[in-house]
Amino acid sequence: MKRTAAGLFFSIAVVGSAALGVSRAETVEQPPIPSIYSAAALYDVGNFYARMGRPALAVLNYERARVFAPTDTDIQANLRHVRESVGAPARTGGWLSQHDRLANPNTMYWIGLFGLALAGTSLLLLRRWTSSHRAVLRTGAVIGVAFMALALGDAFATASTLHESVVMFATPASASPVSAADTLFTVPFADVVSVRDEHGGFDLIIDSQGREGWVASRDLQPVIPRSEAVRGFRQVIHRPAT
Repeated sequence: MKRTAAGLFFSIAVVGSAALGVSRAETVEQPPIPSIYSAAALYDVGNFYARMGRPALAVLNYERARVFAPTDTDIQANLRHVRESVGAPARTGGWLSQHDRLANPNTMYWIGLFGLALAGTSLLLLRRWTSSHRAVLRTGAVIGVAFMALALGDAFATASTLHESVVMFATPASASPVSAADTLFTVPFADVVSVRDEHGGFDLIIDSQGREGWVASRDLQPVIPRSEAVRGFRQVIHRPAT
């Protein structure tokens, strides 16, 4: 993603001006429509929204790009700068929670299959080949199991992303999933939260600071889109700028 660095300072400047008070009635131009759902395409969409002063949508697309390229330093840098420019709280959880994914899920899937095939073939041939080949076959089996373990570990780490959403608009969090409930705290826009439950148009979330509360589902967008989220995404784009 080296091409992003050139436009990064301009993106940050525009996002900064948005945080200071871009007109909420401003109409944004249409984002680029990616031909494929990939890290590069989502990264470009994130850059577009950063330049347009829509940091929440920029964070959403950067987070989606990270699903495909979790170790890409340019995605991580732009995501960090956009969040910092609007004062979004830093994500907690330590080094492991932020670096526990290794590669594109599709790549890790094939690595896991290769490991399974290598380990299985090596173990089967151990019964047939002479002792002079046993050391090689045992090594192959160990390597295959190691590849399988890497793929499984990455899959478990990716699974947590299924429950993550980006806050599109600063939204009150309450103790119960009803409109009249007392507000416990306000979740800032561009924050990344973990959704634990859903009920009647409300989501039970844990925000980046570890606080728990019910928020309106319409104010969140999942990092990994669901069908209903895709249908409602156009409404998010045309709501007041965030």
